Amino acid sequence: MNKNKQIFRVLALTTPFILSVGNVGATNVAPPVNTDLLAQNTDVQDDDRSDQDVVDSKSGSSQRPNGSNLNEHSLFYALTEYDNLFDLKRSLLSLVDNATERELVEIFHESREYPLAFDSLQTTQWLRGIVLSKLIDIDGDTVHSLMEQLDEQTAEVVVYGVMREWNQMYADQAVKFLALLDDGLQRRGLQGVIDGSSSLSRASFIEMGTELGYQEDYLTYLLDRHQLEQDQISLDDIATALESVISKGKYRFHEAQRKAVSFVHEQGLDSLARVLEVFEENSAENMSQTVRMFFGGTQSKLVAAIARSDPEPVFEHLVSLGEPLDVDMLSSVSEVWFATDPEALWNRLKGEDLKDIQEEVTEDVIRHWTMREPDFALVSLDQFPTEYHDLVYAEVALEVAPDSPLEALELLTKTSDWSQTMSDREQSENETARNVGFYFSIDRTIAAATKADPVAAIEWIESSVSHLDDSMKQHFLDKAYQSWAGSDPHTAFEMAQQIPLAGDTAGFEATVVGWVAKSDVDEAIKLLPRVREGTTKMRAYRRVMWRLEEQDRISHALHLGSDLPQHQREEYNDSLAWQIGYREPFDHLIAGIRALPSQELQSRAIYSRLSFTYYLPEMAPKMTNKQLDQFKEFLTDREKRLLEMGRRMFKDRIHEDSSED
Repeated sequence: MNKNKQIFRVLALTTPFILSVGNVGATNVAPPVNTDLLAQNTDVQDDDRSDQDVVDSKSGSSQRPNGSNLNEHSLFYALTEYDNLFDLKRSLLSLVDNATERELVEIFHESREYPLAFDSLQTTQWLRGIVLSKLIDIDGDTVHSLMEQLDEQTAEVVVYGVMREWNQMYADQAVKFLALLDDGLQRRGLQGVIDGSSSLSRASFIEMGTELGYQEDYLTYLLDRHQLEQDQISLDDIATALESVISKGKYRFHEAQRKAVSFVHEQGLDSLARVLEVFEENSAENMSQTVRMFFGGTQSKLVAAIARSDPEPVFEHLVSLGEPLDVDMLSSVSEVWFATDPEALWNRLKGEDLKDIQEEVTEDVIRHWTMREPDFALVSLDQFPTEYHDLVYAEVALEVAPDSPLEALELLTKTSDWSQTMSDREQSENETARNVGFYFSIDRTIAAATKADPVAAIEWIESSVSHLDDSMKQHFLDKAYQSWAGSDPHTAFEMAQQIPLAGDTAGFEATVVGWVAKSDVDEAIKLLPRVREGTTKMRAYRRVMWRLEEQDRISHALHLGSDLPQHQREEYNDSLAWQIGYREPFDHLIAGIRALPSQELQSRAIYSRLSFTYYLPEMAPKMTNKQLDQFKEFLTDREKRLLEMGRRMFKDRIHEDSSED
């Protein structure tokens, strides 16, 4: 049969899945890891339990080329050596990739002997699928013999489960596999394809079935039976299902979504707008915050479910609904579309009518797949636009950092701008919003890796293998100590003090003190006497002072600053006055100004507020003429004249007085 749009040229089962990413992106790489994430049908799980009780005899151990033996414990060790799905699948792919024909048979048997060691039954069937996918190309007779060893009930469970988790991209191997089976098992396998498919179009399924010898009418019947309920669904049924959940304060909208999907499949895409209106009408204002949070994503999930069989028409229909385009819904459909034909998706997003949302939708697709299947996103790197490869690396690193911190950090070194300086980064951040999001992901990865293994992460940042410029080392170490301070502040403080100071930079104990101050400012104050002199001490004192000001403890902040030498105390008090200038509401600002001990500091706080108002009007609280007049109480005659001059120059940024002022 013709290939079903050869989507992910990723990790052919003859290529090892290695996270040392040097080979990531190479062509002819392995099948993407379980693209079937958009729908999880759990009906098969009861039947799978019978499969768990069946144990077949296996052939003796065989010798690998590297000298290791594949025995009854080999798969067990692969399962227990890793404690997260990312590492597990990587290990299993490598195990299958290096296996001989005989070893593949053993792995298939072992996957049934250790089912509880897997992350889920879906992972068990996924492993069987990749084993059979490789084995079918080696010797179909071996596969046929393997299936004949199973009793009838077990064979049905295995065929259904394997086809449900089969990588739908490899339809040719699926046909070869099913062609070896009798009619009953073939039908069970086809049902598994339907129930599990998130990336096989209706036309491709019919093409697969006809190649196996089934009539198109029968195949269409299977698809229609899967999509439609026996009874007609009405808009009222959908509304009733929504109202029932919302009125009870619940937030599981699966039943309403299921009815809505069936309705649209039955009535056609022209009915989608009416269904969306029903959901919009039931967005009650009296929803609890939790219910509203979950309800907010129901429409996006709905269109994604509708798009499973053929995403492109759903995408175009949403675009045809006109402005403003719903980015969330278009992103949800795009996430499905990427799994079937990424090239077509990216070409469509280049359209002139989508230029304003192209970047946002692309980033949504990347984040969806990196969160759901980081290993799949990584080996599918070439399927993303080149200019977004850095973001893919960063998002995958962020996702795997809690379980594989050093591997996450190594991934970051694959980004194109990794060796830049801090000034380069600041310039890049000013160029596009995408760069801001990318750098934010990197900083979060540093924090997550440090939380998982602080000593290893910090040693890696400081080492030559990080390939970091000194300015970026300082930046990332600061992020690392922030993260460490959140979990173990006292150890973080002790370790920070052991790092030699570089030039006029501040020691990282100031970072720890600042983080501690966020949760317990009095505890942070206890650490201050141990902070090293100079820039480090000034930064630590300033961060504690900011927290005291937030708590309206200005007198405490002033008293704390009295411990500093004269020149540092003046700088400290100046920073306090400047911080007070940002206070809101206005009465709170005036109270803060009054608490300052000198007219000079009071004037400094007012100058801070006016600079904020005049130069950042979009961010600053509004300022009225009446409020400006209240500042005169604290100003000298010369400063009052300057105040009036500013009033005239920036009159467009002064608001009308209100009754509340």
